[in-house]
Amino acid sequence: MGFHEKSAWACLLSIGLVYVPYFAVVLRHPMAALGFFVLATIALVVLLVIFHIVNAVATRSIRATGDTPPVDELDQRIELHAAKWAGFGLAAAVLAWILRIATLLPVAGVVTIKRMAANGVEVSPADFAVPVLSAMAAVQWLFAAFVIANVVYYGVIVIGYRRLARA
Repeated sequence: MGFHEKSAWACLLSIGLVYVPYFAVVLRHPMAALGFFVLATIALVVLLVIFHIVNAVATRSIRATGDTPPVDELDQRIELHAAKWAGFGLAAAVLAWILRIATLLPVAGVVTIKRMAANGVEVSPADFAVPVLSAMAAVQWLFAAFVIANVVYYGVIVIGYRRLARA
């Protein structure tokens, strides 16, 4: 397994190790995102730095030359293919997020305003406000789309290298 494949594996596993617990907490308790985001970012950076230090020390060509192996044409093709699929994944996730927001939030607001009007309560523009928890949850779902796109990117890179190993 080459340096670039090991790096893709490390990124894929680190993202999963950090963001699965992050989203397990934050999607249930959206306001927890404020502190957990900083912790998750620090944890991801620490994991990747440790891995890359260990990988650099363990890779003979890096020890000999002091530089990472160059990215060749095959590596570039694999990464381009991965970027294409990650882009498709991100576009699909963002489109799903937009449709979810466009259908759920206005409906909830209209139902509330109709209920208020039916009870004789005067409706003002402030009644159209989005609750903070709903807004925070929506932001976290959008961030999840970005994380999923990164998982797709590194997953496709790993699959590309694994296919080469079998060939």
